[in-house]
Amino acid sequence: MRYEPAEQCPPRQALGAALLIFVPNTISIVLLTTFVVRTSGESDNYLAWATFIGLAISGLSIVLHAFPFRYMGSGGLVVTNLNVPLLAVSVLALARGGPGLLASLVITSTLLQFLLVSRLASLRRIFTPTVSGIVIMLVAASAVPFFVDRTISHSLSDSGLVLVPGGVALAAGLWGAVQSSEVRRVWTLPIAVASGLVVAVPMGLYDVNQVFQAPWLSVTDVQWPLQGLDFGLQFWSLLPAFLVVKLTAFLKVVGDLSIINRASYRNPGALDFRRIQSGLNLYGATTLLTGILGTLPVSAPWSSTAVYIGFTGIAARSVGIYLGLLTILIAPFAKIVAVLAATPDSVVAAVFIIIFGLLFIEGSKAVFTTHMDYRKAVIVGVSMVLGISAASFGRLSDGIWKDLIGNTIIVGGVTAIGMTVATGFRGFWRRRLNVNLSLESLTEVSEFLDKFAFRYDWSDSAKMRLNLAVEEVVLTLLDQSSEGDSEQGRRLSASVHADGDAAEIELIVYSREDFEGNIEDQLSLVSDQGALDDPPQLSTRLLRHYASSVHHRKYYGADIVTCRVEKHVLGSESG
Repeated sequence: MRYEPAEQCPPRQALGAALLIFVPNTISIVLLTTFVVRTSGESDNYLAWATFIGLAISGLSIVLHAFPFRYMGSGGLVVTNLNVPLLAVSVLALARGGPGLLASLVITSTLLQFLLVSRLASLRRIFTPTVSGIVIMLVAASAVPFFVDRTISHSLSDSGLVLVPGGVALAAGLWGAVQSSEVRRVWTLPIAVASGLVVAVPMGLYDVNQVFQAPWLSVTDVQWPLQGLDFGLQFWSLLPAFLVVKLTAFLKVVGDLSIINRASYRNPGALDFRRIQSGLNLYGATTLLTGILGTLPVSAPWSSTAVYIGFTGIAARSVGIYLGLLTILIAPFAKIVAVLAATPDSVVAAVFIIIFGLLFIEGSKAVFTTHMDYRKAVIVGVSMVLGISAASFGRLSDGIWKDLIGNTIIVGGVTAIGMTVATGFRGFWRRRLNVNLSLESLTEVSEFLDKFAFRYDWSDSAKMRLNLAVEEVVLTLLDQSSEGDSEQGRRLSASVHADGDAAEIELIVYSREDFEGNIEDQLSLVSDQGALDDPPQLSTRLLRHYASSVHHRKYYGADIVTCRVEKHVLGSESG
């Protein structure tokens, strides 16, 4: 990592990094938009409109993500593109009712999305890092076959020679990707594309006619296709399926933003879910705009951003600004778009094999870098296997259900959500204590924990460790609270439940103000040799001694701390 989001990157390096991302991302937007529109049977005029608006809104969202606005934007480099789970249902909506039906479904489902964002803290046991990581891996596993199938189908209709540029591009790209030199790895994607084109052009596989026939400007003939919203019979028949897919797409974006945030820093600490909420709000606002304009939802954050950051080592906001402006500037120039879109399918497939291959690894990191127990292993394994097998399930039905049960991301994502809810069902019915966050409330919290310890036959020393761990968390939260936030405005909700021979305690602080600092980060930074007369560090060291794990999630209006305290400590009491 050379430049984090807030660091000043030299303009030349920032523009270079933006150009490295600009080419494959623009090609992807154009190809996926063309695929959806052509498959649905819509006109060339609508394709021109969808491409123009899609590039413009995608560029706008990239620029806005770069700014650290409160409640809106991610404050870093976030590459946006079409939301993959929504492609199939978008085809159905366009085929059955045109842009009006698609707009109605997009707008309605996006309003549901805003509700989910506002309740993100309440949904934390469903939208877990494990579930998000599974969806990201399924996206990578399902996206590559799309590009490969497209290439193979063209090779069967022409000749196997069309695969040669792709093979060269893949070999050259892999050569660059595995180099030990960071400077060479930066050029992995340009090397792959350039190598493929060097072979494709002499073979006549670069579609020059497409470039010559494209007009210079696409805005001269395009017209707003939306004549009005459609809430007829087709809307109500497609709405349930669209909402299911939208939930999966929303879950994907949660995972995308989480992975991007972790990849943007040299030493990523605990994930700040306020950034995720802000990014989701911007995604919702730009998606709503695509619905109003009657085009495809094209502003979804892509976790492939983490792959691009890995290649360049640059996550600076300036890269996002340059990339977004380039995407906006190219939108009205159909001739330039055609130059990129004419790239042979085999070369495009080779580039995305590399990108999505590394994206699969990013998804697996989200799953396997946290504590892996047997339940989580079952969820990951079953969800992945069922998701990859979804194409076979699709043969059991026709119409829209075929697209739903035959979709890798939907089947795997819904399975992961269902199993997560089922295995964690007990956590939804915990006994809770609700008090003001204050020193005086520690007595009530202690009595609440003592009842738990008595119910599960904890020893006196184990009960003391349980109480001391929670006390240190509460004291730390009190230290982090702002002076202007009155005690009456800060509420503490405490719950505890047994997990084997351990207690899992959850402390939620609701406040009108945002606390600064993160207990999980403090634990990772504290020194064992810290000064004993430093109260904050001493408190953190004590917490690390009493609790086997501590996780701190920050949301707008809520801080959630989960800590685990073992009933038995090796070498101490036996019961």
